Amino acid sequence: MSTFELKVITPDGVMFDGEAESIFARTVMGDVLILPRHINYLTVIENGMVKIKADGAERRAACSDGFLSVADGKVRLAATTFEFADDIELERAERAKKRAEEAMAHAQGEKEMRILEMKLKRALVRISVSKEN
Repeated sequence: MSTFELKVITPDGVMFDGEAESIFARTVMGDVLILPRHINYLTVIENGMVKIKADGAERRAACSDGFLSVADGKVRLAATTFEFADDIELERAERAKKRAEEAMAHAQGEKEMRILEMKLKRALVRISVSKEN
């Protein structure tokens, strides 16, 4: 099967660097699936699940905020956070969800509420990805 070079990076380092058959991600415009020989492309990534197919196996990850680029057959995903399903601590994600929900009940102001909504969404994505594994 045909592949392309994929690199996933975060502020914590390189999370994936190798050949991939496909990558699926949630963007601000909807879901996108990148396959070999995709045209040059740039988009903003939203909180959501990313699926990477490499060596015939698919791995799921929780990803938050960043961008995805395809340039001359090379794909780069730069994200704020990126965790493969088998690295997610479900109990920790559930605690983060509970904290965000409790804080939202007492939020003061639109800015604080938006921050808490983002934290809640990130926790929900991590929980979902972890449970699908």
